[in-house]
Amino acid sequence: MKTNLFNKIGLSIVLIVLSAFLFSKAQSQIRYASDGKLTIGNTQPYEFYGQTVEGSGMYFKSLTNRFLQLDVSPSSPRIAGTGNQVVFYNTKTSTFNSIQVANVYNYSDAKAKTNIRPSMYGLNVISQLRPVTYQFAGEKEMGRSSNLEIGLLAQEVEKILPNIVYTDDEGKKLINYIALIPVLIESVKTLQAEVNELKKSAK
Repeated sequence: MKTNLFNKIGLSIVLIVLSAFLFSKAQSQIRYASDGKLTIGNTQPYEFYGQTVEGSGMYFKSLTNRFLQLDVSPSSPRIAGTGNQVVFYNTKTSTFNSIQVANVYNYSDAKAKTNIRPSMYGLNVISQLRPVTYQFAGEKEMGRSSNLEIGLLAQEVEKILPNIVYTDDEGKKLINYIALIPVLIESVKTLQAEVNELKKSAK
């Protein structure tokens, strides 16, 4: 009986010491300062933000296995999401967000491409597109300014260039306007060739 009692007492002491050790380690890794700044990891709080996290990145995963990954270990930090897509979208208001950046670079390395052929899209496509001015519906109701926009209608573009129109899970249609640049380039080249021919004929 005494042996069992001593064993229980000894086990309790070990558990108490272990708990205290783990708590102290957690405290040293997670700190909340009196000024409201939270730090996670062996680092000091960054003066401009409320939370500072040390590590190679963060990984968010939903119950449906969708994920968002923030990787700060490479020289250029990376953001990745499910299906190789990251959507800037306000779920509460059901609106896409505007993005302000200095430059946008699209991946276009020849080494990553196959079946390369001259594009047949030019004036034959541009002449079918219908530029419009418009305002987004419901902007005023959400307290946002309803600015006059210039662009194309995805449903119309989809009939002409279906490969540059994307339909998301909710049925919303988006246009890859960048993909129209090569079409415009080819159109300008065609027009320039016609101008050159007219100049020759006029001589």
